[in-house]
Amino acid sequence: PLLASMMLAPAKPVPSVEIAPSVLMPMLSFGITMQHSLFLALGGRGLDTAFDYGDKYQAELGRAVATSGLPRSAVFVTTKVPCCASSFVKDDVYSNHCHARRSPEETAADVAHDLSVLGMPFVDLLLMHWPCDSTADTVATWRVLERLALDGRARAIGVSNFNASAIESLLPHVKVRPAVNQCGFSVAGHSGIRYRNQTWG
Repeated sequence: PLLASMMLAPAKPVPSVEIAPSVLMPMLSFGITMQHSLFLALGGRGLDTAFDYGDKYQAELGRAVATSGLPRSAVFVTTKVPCCASSFVKDDVYSNHCHARRSPEETAADVAHDLSVLGMPFVDLLLMHWPCDSTADTVATWRVLERLALDGRARAIGVSNFNASAIESLLPHVKVRPAVNQCGFSVAGHSGIRYRNQTWG
C-alpha cells in the first residue's frame, strides 16, 4: 500500500545541472539494478549503466525507458566504456576483457554494443569508466569519445574514477573537456582519503 501510494503521488521534479550546452543532468541517477522501471515510476529520470555491468542490466534499462510512457528526452541515460589496459580493475569477473591494450576501433565497438543492447541511437552522457595505465592510451580512448559525441552518439562525454593527476594528464590533449568526473563515494566506505574538489572549466 505504501509503495502504491508513492507511485500515485505526483512526482516532484528532480533538480538538474547543466553539464554541457543544453544538456541538463539530473542530480540523482539510479545505477546497477533491475528496478529501473520502478525508479522511473517514482519520478526518477536519471539512469546509469556501463558496458562492464553486463548485457542483462543494460537491456533491462533499455526496456524500462521504452515501456515507461515517457518521451526519450525526459530520461537521462548514462553509460560507461572501459579504458584498456588498466590496473584499476583487478576483478576478472567485473572486466574480463580489459587486461590488454585495446584499439580505438574496439572502444568504438564497445559503445556500439552498448547502444544496441540499450536499444537507443544515443546516450545523454558517455563516460570513460576508468583511466588506462598509460596517458597515451587514455588520450586515444578519449579521442574516440570525442568523435562519437561529434557523430551524435552522445550528448555529453566525461570520465569516471579519475583522480586529480589522471585528469591533469588528460586535459592538455583534449578538444572537448570532460563534462563530469563520476566517482563513487560512500558514507562509510572510505578511510580517511582526502578528495580534491576543483572546477575544471
